Order: sequence, then C-alpha cells, then structure tokens
Amino acid sequence: MTLYFTELSAEEYAQFESQHILGTYTQSIEQYNLLIKRNHTPYLLGVKDDNVIVAASLVMTEMTRLGSVFLFDRGPLIDFSNTVLLSFFIREVRKFARKHGVLYMQWEPNITYAKTDDKGNLIENSNDAFLAAMKLHGLEHQPFEFGMSTTGSPSWEYVKNLSDLNDLTDIRKSYGKNVQYYLKKNQQFGIKLRQLSREDLPEFKNLTQKTADRLHYHDKDLSFYELLYDTYGDNAKFVFAELNFETYITSENQKIDALNQKLLNIQNKINKYPNQEKFKRQFNEFDDQKQHHIKRVNSAEEQMAAAGKKIVVVAGALFIQQPQEMTYLYSGTYEMYKDYYGPYQIQDAMIQQAVSSGIKSYNFYGISGRFDGSDGVLGFKTAFEGEARQLVGSFILPIQPIKYKVYRLLKKVIGRK
Repeated sequence: MTLYFTELSAEEYAQFESQHILGTYTQSIEQYNLLIKRNHTPYLLGVKDDNVIVAASLVMTEMTRLGSVFLFDRGPLIDFSNTVLLSFFIREVRKFARKHGVLYMQWEPNITYAKTDDKGNLIENSNDAFLAAMKLHGLEHQPFEFGMSTTGSPSWEYVKNLSDLNDLTDIRKSYGKNVQYYLKKNQQFGIKLRQLSREDLPEFKNLTQKTADRLHYHDKDLSFYELLYDTYGDNAKFVFAELNFETYITSENQKIDALNQKLLNIQNKINKYPNQEKFKRQFNEFDDQKQHHIKRVNSAEEQMAAAGKKIVVVAGALFIQQPQEMTYLYSGTYEMYKDYYGPYQIQDAMIQQAVSSGIKSYNFYGISGRFDGSDGVLGFKTAFEGEARQLVGSFILPIQPIKYKVYRLLKKVIGRK
C-alpha cells in the first residue's frame, strides 16, 4: 500500500463521491460549487493508493474570531474501520490544515450512532465503539445535540429504506394507513404535481416564507434557492402540488348529480315500499354523501373567490437527488389548503422517483430527536414508515492547541464565536 495525500480535481472527486456508500449531497461536487459561489473557500482533499482514490472529503472553511475552521459536513468519505488509512488521512489533513493557519477541524461524519423506532426505542445497540475509536485518533467528541436547525446538517434524521420496494404496489403498502387514505383523497381532489422552472422560484419562496412565519423559523433567501437551482441542475427538484378549482368543482358536481339520481331511485322504492326500513337507511347514507360533496363545492367556490384565480398552489417542496439517497430539504404548505393533503402526494411522487431511479434510501432529513410530541414534523414523517437515525455528531481536532484553548475560553465567556 502506497498512500499519498493530495488535493483532488473536481472531476475525480465527483466520480468518487457519487459511488461512495457515505456520499451525500453535503459532500457532493454540486455543494462544492455552491460554496464557491457563496464566497466560501472549500477544498477537495483525498488519499490515493497507487493513483486510486481511497478516501476523500469536501472541506468547508468557516471563520471564528481567532482563526479559520475546517468543517467536514458529513465527511470524510472513508472506511473508518481501516485504521491505517484513517490514521494516515488524519495525520496528512492536519498538516494541510496547519499550512493554512487553521485553528481547529470539526468532523461530522455520515455515520449512525443509534437507530430508533417512531417512539424513540432503540432498534440496535448504540455505536459507542465509533466514538471510542475516534478518541484514540485524537478527536474530541462534542455533546450530542437535539432540536431542529435550518442553518446546518441535522443531528437526527428520519430515513426510509427503499431496498425492498420495486413498484407502486410495494411503495403504497409500505406506508401507514393515514398516508394511504390521504393519497386516495388526493385522487378525489385532482391535485396535480408540477416541477418548477427557475421563473417559479419567487412563488416557491413566497410559500416557504409564509410557512416559516407561521411556524416561527428562519427561511432561506430567494437568492439561495436560485443559486441552488443553478448549481444542482437536474439534481434539485422543486415541486408544487396544485389544485384547479374549476376542475375540482366540476368533478364534485358530477358526483352530486350521480347521488341525486340514486336518491331519486331510492325515494321511488320508499314510496312503493314505505315499511322497508333499509331503503330509508340507504337514502340517509346517500344524502349524507351528497351534503358532504355540497359542502366541498361551497368551500372550493369560496376559496377560489378569495384566491382570485382558478389554479392555486397547495404545497411545495425541494429535494436533492443523489445516487445514494433522495433528500427532502425544504417545504411549505398554505394553511388554508391543508385539507387537500398536498404534502403527502409530493412525498409519494418523490419516493416513486427514487425507487425508479434505483436509489435505496429516502431521507426525510431533520427531526428534533425528541419523541415526546414536541416535534411538529415527526408525525408527518413517521406516517411514511421509516426509522429515526441519530448521527455520531461532531468531533473536534485542535490544530493550534494553545490558541484553541483561548478560543474555547472566550467562547464560554461571551457565549458565541
């Protein structure tokens, strides 16, 4: 084994990352290009063995008051069980960081610490061995974090394994009963999905901003969505779920007409056989259905009048497609249209796309890691039947130990970087 450390070209890094089991969008070449466009200073670092790449990472540079930081967001892409390779990579990347005046490195590997069911119960033993191994290599594990964030990669995710799903029947059977019910409703409502063009992004931003305002979190700027669209190209999927009020109202009126005919026929039977209670029960059942459809028509007509247009956006979402996984990043739903269940249809369509593309993992992305009912998005994600995943978290490797101690002390005193 002849190992040597090097900076990689964009082409060779992209090929390696796309085939690596730990590859994810935060380690993709598109993310590298996005960081450059956002005026960051990223690096593509790697280790080769006889000119074959055996380890690599996208490294982002962040600034603190006392110096720069090398951040490995879901990196590096390496066989962590290969202690010789890992030791070599750590030693060489430390040298590289020292040459660039880095204060410390922060690793956030794409490695699972614990898997749980929807109630937070462990499915398998926690990966404490990984924490111990990293400590032997000089990396200090930081306390585990809980809660949601829109500024960095989440510490907890909800993931659905697609390996055993082959067709639409398999996919639909894999969902919880609520999702199956909502998807049937989507068909009744006539909700249509549309992938967005760049010109649609202001409308997407309006949707996500309204949702962020309602739920009290910070949304990304329009420029971020535009830059992501331009950089990720076909791998960025901006999707809208839309309702055509006129089509929906016409469909509902047709159902009312059909029910009126049934009610007329049953009324004739009641007139002929007044003592037959079953006909009266049937009449009441169909009349209840009719009133339900009338209520839908009235509501849709009011909503169309308020909207001032016949087609409205119900919900929308952004996804990043990678060979390893389909990742659900950002989304929004208009509160007044929540009863049309647009988000469920969007997720179903993207899961179908992932399966048809041979992708084995569907990442619903961040959850808080708390299973006490305080996580508002957890119920939505668990309805699709996956599992919660806690990552191993952050590890710190000081490059300038004395200066790093001063930095930690200052950070503790002022409470920020």
